[in-house]
Amino acid sequence: MATQPKKTSRLTVFAILFSSFVVMTACTVVSVGYSVHRYWERVLLGEIKRSLTQKAQMFANRVNTDRQHQIADITSQEGQLAGVRATVIDVNGKVVADSEIATTSLENDGRHPEFAAALRGETGIDTRKRNAFGIPVLYVAVPVSGGAVRLAYPLSDIGIATTQARKTLLLGSLIAALAGLAISALAAETVARRQAR
Repeated sequence: MATQPKKTSRLTVFAILFSSFVVMTACTVVSVGYSVHRYWERVLLGEIKRSLTQKAQMFANRVNTDRQHQIADITSQEGQLAGVRATVIDVNGKVVADSEIATTSLENDGRHPEFAAALRGETGIDTRKRNAFGIPVLYVAVPVSGGAVRLAYPLSDIGIATTQARKTLLLGSLIAALAGLAISALAAETVARRQAR
């Protein structure tokens, strides 16, 4: 009968310590996970925007200077080189060339925000969902002589990177929980031994 209080005391100490570890780990995961997710997403998106803008400017430069190739060939080549969809429109917003879709099936693209800005002589940037899967697409358009060019990049990479970061964070949480379990058990055993003396 004398051993029962010691057993209860050990379980109580273990429960308190392990619960504290779980609560602290959960709070850390939520706060760090949220802030890191937002920061990572912002940094990655900023880098993609910079890179796509540079590629769009190079595309525009080639459209303005290359007189040896057809505009459709230039558009197709630049789209393949950049790994994105490339589009060229004239001053009226009519699609002149596209690296992925036949121009006959495209409507007036000049109404889109990025093209509207490019036709005003500015660099236009916009993000919107393009397909049925709801994947956001980043559009960057820059002006050229007689119209504008645009590159379109699906932002699925950000979702993939975020998912990977979440998996890593969850794995770290599991390791922390297991460490908390071991430490709680050891501490509870130590307290029980001291009480037994």
